[in-house]
Amino acid sequence: MLSFKCRNCGGEMSVDPDGSLVCEYCGSKEFFDDSELIRYRAFRKQMLDYLKGVHDEKAEGGHNEEMLWGSAEEVRFETAGGDPVNIRYLYSFEDDAGKVFLTRKNAIFIYGKDKKVHAEKVLWSIGGLSFPPADMKGLADCFPNLIGKYDLSDGGVMLVFSRPENLFPLSMFGSLTPEHAAWVVSRLENICCVLKYSELVHGGISEHSVWINPFIHHAVLMGHWHSAVKSGIARVKDGEDEDLICLRKTAERILGMHKNEAPQAMLEFLKDKPASDAYLDFEKWDEVIDKGFGGRRFAKGLTIDRIR
Repeated sequence: MLSFKCRNCGGEMSVDPDGSLVCEYCGSKEFFDDSELIRYRAFRKQMLDYLKGVHDEKAEGGHNEEMLWGSAEEVRFETAGGDPVNIRYLYSFEDDAGKVFLTRKNAIFIYGKDKKVHAEKVLWSIGGLSFPPADMKGLADCFPNLIGKYDLSDGGVMLVFSRPENLFPLSMFGSLTPEHAAWVVSRLENICCVLKYSELVHGGISEHSVWINPFIHHAVLMGHWHSAVKSGIARVKDGEDEDLICLRKTAERILGMHKNEAPQAMLEFLKDKPASDAYLDFEKWDEVIDKGFGGRRFAKGLTIDRIR
């Protein structure tokens, strides 16, 4: 799949009917030629058809995902022991640590020889997670589940995590209406509470590190674990919780062009400083749900008019 990043804000750009690239987060536009446009439009049409399945009450399984795999590509790696590893992937992107591949059942992170330390940091960070004794909400499912670690022949490292059905990077969905951005925020508040409980600061919450399943309103903090540190290592002035700040920035970006549709209580929450810790911030967010959205309810489907 072809992926284009906005030069202004870093968001993923999609294709307008006129053939231009438009950023769903800040509205910036760019242009490219017909040869580039053909493949991108083909994938986006398939993605649109898939997302339309969210509106179908029967579309709770993974059968709609099958239509996407006609656009899958392949890449080959080799382990340090000489064994070939062929990856058939639907989507890939790069961050400051390495490359990420989304396969049918896995999320695969490749760290080059010069970034091996990041792979070790990821394992340390995820290994440092802890959960309340009575995890009634299944919060452990909101974090990566390691399947395997493989040393590569070029000196790099491959980390393989399970990818639950219908789980995609949040960046693939473009801007969301306030109702859907709100349930994403709710999941991120839960995640930040676990980070607080684990005495960790993730430091990389974004639309790329957060993956969602829109069918069941599930979110996983899948990526950027190489940036995590123990709590108490300040990286934000005035002692503010870095993850709660990243949560707000992410929410603003995914609202994108729908920001002016958000209730005032939500906009004020995103603009204000976070509470002193994740637990209190979650209480503040609960007030936003009551005041701005009339309480909790399951919002079916996604507004996909801007995803092309």
